[in-house]
Amino acid sequence: MRFTVFIQALDLGQCKDQIQRQALFDIALMFVMIDGIIEEQERTYMQGWLSNLEWSNETDKLDYYFAVEKKVMDAIAMKEVEDYLAHRAALLTDPWMKEQAMQLAEDISHADGNLDDSEKAALDFLLVKLIDKR
Repeated sequence: MRFTVFIQALDLGQCKDQIQRQALFDIALMFVMIDGIIEEQERTYMQGWLSNLEWSNETDKLDYYFAVEKKVMDAIAMKEVEDYLAHRAALLTDPWMKEQAMQLAEDISHADGNLDDSEKAALDFLLVKLIDKR
């Protein structure tokens, strides 16, 4: 899967800022879940990715994962995806991180071979937010 190769190649060692790492993870998880379906394989993969991140937050990584998953589900249910993405995009200050966020969002959205309307709208919105901040 192209997404898996991309994630494995992503060198998060270049990202020293914990807030940006968390924002990148939050955005990626939103795009995994935005179609309303998160399969156990996707959940396990995202938890594994998070476990490999450099971490300087007091919150345990697994606790962080479940907290973010709930926030994502709430944002989707309350139709607040744009607010969720805008907040996380604003936390990305490094141009490299912005590029990674956009690439991750695109790769995740296209991973199943089907780009639905919610994914397309979120991609378009994220692109605008990331460009606004460059």
